[in-house]
Amino acid sequence: MREHVIPTGVLSMPLRRYLLRAFPAMPPWLVRETLKKRDVRVNGVKSGPDAAVHAGDVLAIYVDERYLTGLPDVIYEDSDLLVIEKPAGVSVDVDGQGIGADTMISRLRAVCPGARLCHRLDTWTGGVLIAAKNDAAEEHMRAIFRSHELTKLYQCVVTGDPPQNEIRLTGWLQKDSAASRVRVLDHPSPGAQPIETRCRTLTSRNGLARLEVELITGRTHQIRAHLSHVGLPLLGDDKYGNREANRRWKVTQPLLWCVRISFEGHVFESPPKFGGVDI
Repeated sequence: MREHVIPTGVLSMPLRRYLLRAFPAMPPWLVRETLKKRDVRVNGVKSGPDAAVHAGDVLAIYVDERYLTGLPDVIYEDSDLLVIEKPAGVSVDVDGQGIGADTMISRLRAVCPGARLCHRLDTWTGGVLIAAKNDAAEEHMRAIFRSHELTKLYQCVVTGDPPQNEIRLTGWLQKDSAASRVRVLDHPSPGAQPIETRCRTLTSRNGLARLEVELITGRTHQIRAHLSHVGLPLLGDDKYGNREANRRWKVTQPLLWCVRISFEGHVFESPPKFGGVDI
């Protein structure tokens, strides 16, 4: 059993929705089964999926602990760095309301209390994630990221017909904070930042293609927005992508994975995990 206090600032929501956001290692089927059996108590009361929960409520969750807090899959470790594989669907940190009992930071600190992330990946992006173990390592890694003295390679699955040769995409990215999204422009505009994305087609068939993508600049949602802008939306991406194609292929999350980060002779790799999509 896990006792969990809902953080201050969390708005009222159904219990099922809260569990899915706070404990991403719990698959939806397990959440449904747990709530059907009334194996969650809210302030001591056995509760169902639609029970409203609020900041300060105390949850008693009767679920196998492995579904409540995952442990990181370690790719590499030394006295300065801890490199792990981030699964798609787990946030790096709590969200804007403070929701996130199970995050990559909490998983890291379960095995290394002083670990701190050197960069981030979107919630639905998996792959290589680098953490520093001490102040000097963190400062050094952040300097490397700021100066772009490293190579970040991703793989993704897109809909459309990309060219078979390598392509270099440029543009300007403008944030819309109110809508929690960005848009890509073909010309400079006030507040827009220049972006560059390089792509190479690995395989293509049946209207889908697997691309290798190198981020030259690293902006918010850059890969998803930039590829969509040129007619190659990520499969599974409902924010920038093709919802009809997502439904047709039954993919519910963007298929995007950080497969390699290299710098100063280090090469850290993570093979992409795209579920049942074979391309």
